[in-house]
Amino acid sequence: MPYQFTLYDAFSGMSPMEKSKVVRFVCDHTPNSSRQSVLEAVEYAMKLKPSFGGYVLTVEEGRQLIGAVVANRTGMESYNPKNIFVFVTLHERYHQDKILVKALIQKAIQYADGDIAMHVEPDNPALKLYQELGFKAQYLELRLSNPKASAVA
Repeated sequence: MPYQFTLYDAFSGMSPMEKSKVVRFVCDHTPNSSRQSVLEAVEYAMKLKPSFGGYVLTVEEGRQLIGAVVANRTGMESYNPKNIFVFVTLHERYHQDKILVKALIQKAIQYADGDIAMHVEPDNPALKLYQELGFKAQYLELRLSNPKASAVA
């Protein structure tokens, strides 16, 4: 059965039912993701909140959602990539389907208008595939959790 790709952005819009389906899918298939963070990224992409926008690309087999990319525009293109792939998610049954994974990423890249960043865990099995598609490690990310929150405790 052929795959069906659908692009959503601020111009095409996304119905509440479609948004709910994408948010639920990404939450169910992305470890350590909260519903709030996924919802925020999708609403940012759709410009449902003040933002630079972005897009959501989904792939279905039949009527079953099997993959999604949530891309946000950063608004910082003079010193950071213009786009960030916030979530790249596939149903676990399709993780080994390299043709599908490549097609999803390549289509997401086509819709980006500028440089693209993505955060990938060092042990992510897809890391090698992303590198084959041209992504390169640029920086080591350091994070400091909210220091004021720990000072209150």
